[in-house]
Amino acid sequence: MSGRGVLAINIFTVRPENQQALLDCIREAGDPNSIPGLESMYLLRSLDGTQVINHMQWVSEDAFNQATSGNPVIADTMKQVMRLVEQAGPNRYEIVPWSD
Repeated sequence: MSGRGVLAINIFTVRPENQQALLDCIREAGDPNSIPGLESMYLLRSLDGTQVINHMQWVSEDAFNQATSGNPVIADTMKQVMRLVEQAGPNRYEIVPWSD
């Protein structure tokens, strides 16, 4: 790891009638600014209503793991999220600068 941070990107496929409910569910989990190590978080919705993307930038993989392992709020939110989605594709990515 380069120490430049980690992106966690969750791509959720939903039925159009569930897109807003999914956004609300994620937002109701709390203020992302209160989570140590989370630098930014964006929610994106597709214009056709079939996807929601949760894009989070973390200071490190360790910060991500510390914030998410054993956190009951995140565990409960994920249970609710999984009831609304048809498919979920989470992954984490290392940030690569344009030049070193």
